[in-house]
Amino acid sequence: MKTILTVVTALITGLFFNSSAIAEDAKPAEWLFVHTAQTAEMTSATTLVMPVTRDIFAFTDRPNRQHGYMKAHQFVTLWDEGEGDTFKADPPNAVLTWVVGDEMKEAEVLITNAKVVGDGYGTAVQYSVKLEDGDMPEGNIGSASFFIDAYCMECGRPFLGTSTTLPGG
Repeated sequence: MKTILTVVTALITGLFFNSSAIAEDAKPAEWLFVHTAQTAEMTSATTLVMPVTRDIFAFTDRPNRQHGYMKAHQFVTLWDEGEGDTFKADPPNAVLTWVVGDEMKEAEVLITNAKVVGDGYGTAVQYSVKLEDGDMPEGNIGSASFFIDAYCMECGRPFLGTSTTLPGG
């Protein structure tokens, strides 16, 4: 009797853990983004302009573990009007970091809009931001990194990518 009870307990425990693993595997992919630049500029208290010298890096957390790169024009489409969960409808949180002398600075912001701007010197993304915490930089800043909150793939528009499925394609 004790052996049967042990076997039944083991089967029930196995089914529970197996169904938990399946539920985690079914979790929608949430993409996070990193935009880096050697320099950037706060052109006003609410406008950040960051050159695009490399594509925007996108990645997901466990259990999806995907990554890839997006062109600036693809990336800013996340703020377009449209059906589903867009950054226009639900602006993402972000952390901006930059270097002043030997000191790393940071500001937590809400990104209310983004668009590609260009001039004779190249392409940049112009972000409309609202300060949530910290101090916003003024003027030109060096070694800028922008860490941008998640975008749910299954919640928004379908994504198209080259080597992997990325948002805003």
